Amino acid sequence: NGIHFIFIFVMSFLVVKAAFVGCCRQSVRTIHFNKPRFDRFSRDSLRNRLHRQELKDTQKSHSNSHDATFMPDSVPVRPSRDLLKALGFTLGVGAVSFTVASLSDWERQKTTMKERFLSHANIFVKDFSRPRHSDEIQLTHGEKCAMFLIVSNALVFLLWRAKGLQPMMWRYFSNSYASKSLLSPMILSAFSHSSFIHLALNMYVLWTFTHVTVDKFLGPDQFAAFYLTAAAVSSWASLAHKAAVRSPIRALGASGAILGLLTYTCCKIPDARLQIVFLPFFNFSAQNAVVGIVLFDLAGLIFRFKMFDHAAHLGGALFGIAYAYWGERFMWGCWRKHVQKKVK
Repeated sequence: NGIHFIFIFVMSFLVVKAAFVGCCRQSVRTIHFNKPRFDRFSRDSLRNRLHRQELKDTQKSHSNSHDATFMPDSVPVRPSRDLLKALGFTLGVGAVSFTVASLSDWERQKTTMKERFLSHANIFVKDFSRPRHSDEIQLTHGEKCAMFLIVSNALVFLLWRAKGLQPMMWRYFSNSYASKSLLSPMILSAFSHSSFIHLALNMYVLWTFTHVTVDKFLGPDQFAAFYLTAAAVSSWASLAHKAAVRSPIRALGASGAILGLLTYTCCKIPDARLQIVFLPFFNFSAQNAVVGIVLFDLAGLIFRFKMFDHAAHLGGALFGIAYAYWGERFMWGCWRKHVQKKVK
């Protein structure tokens, strides 16, 4: 009887154990999602996750190949020593521009003297060759300079619309520290806009300030040299920032040169009242506008705002300020007299 009891007890225990294990396995299958999974940290799992991430990065780089960063002319971000080459180009643009402007100004002065002499001589001669109309439109030098720049920028904007010219436009009309072309885009990108809104806003500001700057302060020859030099300086500042942060991003637009023009004019007439086209009820002094522009672009560099090329804006603005206080006296005073003396 004792052996029989033990046998029955053992068999009962095995049956209960088998039933309990089966129930546990079934419950684990039904609620397996509540069980913590440590297999995701295994070597194979990590390797698979890294492979999937590489595939995503590759797809993302292909999708970005159309957004002005990765282009056929793209190269790895250049070494910092190439900044010296760009700086030399900037200084060369300034020297050549102001030399040519000095010669042009000398020729203009001779032509003006000749025209004055002829006008005085014609006082005694009646000219009936062409009737003069009182309502004839006469553009000032400033308006002619503004119209030339607006038409030039508009023509380059139309070139961006031609799909067959896209590789050439990205290479020569966009400023980048990761492109095969480094020097010529520093000037050409200042005449380049791929967005109509960008073009319209820049040309509005250009038209607003150019005629005042040319007709009251610089004149057409000095203005041309100033504008090209401001474009080169702002582009170099943009390249210097890209070299510092190792960025391949491309930039284009006349904003740097225009901000140089704006800050120069504001420094010449600091008490003038200005308005923002979208906020006509809000006005401020030209001096405060200069301070606001510089502080805004400094904040953009420090906090890495992505909306504008703040380095180019800051470079152009500082060039305009420096030229208003010191540069004009040297470049158009001493340098122009030196060049004209050598030519004579």
